[in-house]
Amino acid sequence: MRIVLFTDTIGDLNGVSRFLQDMAEIALRKNDDLQIVTSTNKYYPATDNIHNFPPRFHFPMPFYNELDIAFPPRAMLEEFVIHNMPDLIHISTPGPVGMAGRKIAMKLDIPILGTYHTDFPAYIWDNTGSRLLKRVTDRWMNHFYSPFVHVFSRSKIYGKIMQEDIAISSDKISYIRPGTNLERFSPLHTNKKIWNVYGLNDETLKVLYVGRVTIEKNVPFLLDIWRILQRSNPELNAELIVVGEGKCKKDVLEMKSMGVHYLGPVIGDKLSLLYASSDLFVFPSLTDTLGQVVMESSASALPVIVSTTGGPKSLINLSPKSGYALDINSEVWVEHIRLLCEDGKQRESLGRSAQEHMQNYPIENSYEDFMGAHRRYLGL
Repeated sequence: MRIVLFTDTIGDLNGVSRFLQDMAEIALRKNDDLQIVTSTNKYYPATDNIHNFPPRFHFPMPFYNELDIAFPPRAMLEEFVIHNMPDLIHISTPGPVGMAGRKIAMKLDIPILGTYHTDFPAYIWDNTGSRLLKRVTDRWMNHFYSPFVHVFSRSKIYGKIMQEDIAISSDKISYIRPGTNLERFSPLHTNKKIWNVYGLNDETLKVLYVGRVTIEKNVPFLLDIWRILQRSNPELNAELIVVGEGKCKKDVLEMKSMGVHYLGPVIGDKLSLLYASSDLFVFPSLTDTLGQVVMESSASALPVIVSTTGGPKSLINLSPKSGYALDINSEVWVEHIRLLCEDGKQRESLGRSAQEHMQNYPIENSYEDFMGAHRRYLGL
């Protein structure tokens, strides 16, 4: 079985990129013929099965400036597909690279599968508050996915949203089991001295956020609750660490006097160290289809606090408890963060449960589901 996968993101600091990097790595290890095609001027991990065709031109994506809209050389992509003649084409993102892959697949009559990684209609709603624009985006997404023979959901919660909001038929949808790299993200990487590298005190509690620093990730809410927490508990020996990039960066930097530290984008081994050397992970996003960062932090033995909206809440173990899924209510979030900062035994208990729970989520499970559905479509 030969698959060519098209993606608009491969080296960015987001869950889609890390998921695809893991898929590429496992495919090489298993000698599976999965070739990933992208178009970017950004850094990306160079492997034998990731193929970059530099874009003809590019510009930052509206409402998601950290991701480029890069227009690929479509003729070169088509030549690559014809040369490799895949049995299936997989579209991972609905950007220019994904659209080029879709057009090539339809022209060459190659079946298309895809993954609904990112809830762009929700991003439009969060950034504009326009129901009209959200409906238009829903309809465009329905048009984009209409020729696909199969579409994966990263969480069971989003399978329902895919049916209701963008009208993908239920018989086209299946669920990829969540997974993360349990070697890359582990408490074995703990090294409190990593904070000294960033000029921070290694003895204070570290409350960590990793992700885009944007409105749709609910970062303004996170900063508001931290402000309330600090004003009501000035004796609290804790700092908020923000890792990522985005339009709310300025707001984060303005709160340095309140124990908020912006580290910018961090990747690779340093990211593993930051997870393992923190004490608590907070992620108030309302738009995530899954929440790769929640798995990464849990695998690193951090208790997690997430919102009750979207995919991340599905990653919290209930018994024994590994964290909290909370409504977006300032008082409730402030109280839970305060309690976990003050109660070391509960933090450790939740962290152990989180790390143990993640042993059920190796990235190999995701790979098996991904490849298995492609094989089943071909009758293999």
